[in-house]
Amino acid sequence: MYIPRAIAAATTLASGVLVPLYIYPAAGPDCSGWAPLISTIQAHPTVPFWAVINPNSGPGKTGSQAPTEFQQCIPKLHAANVVVLGYVPTSEGVASRRTGVTKDVDTYANWKAAYRPDGIFFDEVSGKSSDLTTYKGFASHAKTVFKSGKGFIAMNPGTAPSSTQYYGITDILLTAENFYSTFKTSDLSLGSATPASKQAVVLTDGPAMPPTSLISTLITQDHIKAFYVTTDSQANGANPYDNLPTDLEAFVAAIQAAQT
Repeated sequence: MYIPRAIAAATTLASGVLVPLYIYPAAGPDCSGWAPLISTIQAHPTVPFWAVINPNSGPGKTGSQAPTEFQQCIPKLHAANVVVLGYVPTSEGVASRRTGVTKDVDTYANWKAAYRPDGIFFDEVSGKSSDLTTYKGFASHAKTVFKSGKGFIAMNPGTAPSSTQYYGITDILLTAENFYSTFKTSDLSLGSATPASKQAVVLTDGPAMPPTSLISTLITQDHIKAFYVTTDSQANGANPYDNLPTDLEAFVAAIQAAQT
């Protein structure tokens, strides 16, 4: 029986890696900008990966197809343990951005099947109770236009949202995006209304070696859905997602080992 890629990922280990892949893949058959991630995915077929692609702070021009490099390289991400998500900024849900959000979602959805994402990663999410209706609308629409009505929905408020109802409209909620040095596991709210199985943690300015103690706490003990630490820096306004971590392979191996 055929199992779609985004559904098959659920049959792997419970916890995995959410990768902000805000890097141009580079032209050519080796997709050199993404090569470390592609090889790591292949080396760890039981670890779930959620790869967020971001051609131009979104898909690019409304109604356009993916840039040539993305057309060539997104198919190399495809595997049973990978869900590819298109990046869409929401500007905290302000009214002036809402039409643009829908246009971005529809642009990704109309990419050709060979490189079309499996769903959407909504960024700059306010997490406010007053904006819940807006985000319910975004999520409902995006779910409908991908994977025959089963599109994958991720949102990034960067911290725990004001309303626990956000957990009900997403598949993954990024509830901690922070500097590695300032993050504390006590920052997370874990409970029946705020399930760890819906939460992701993304940290920047991380150590050169995988933080095995923190991995043990978040993955083995708390069962967080997705975790990512990059050695790239956001200090002094730098972009922390313009390079993949130098220890990516070792980090993913540690995520796997924490569950076996």
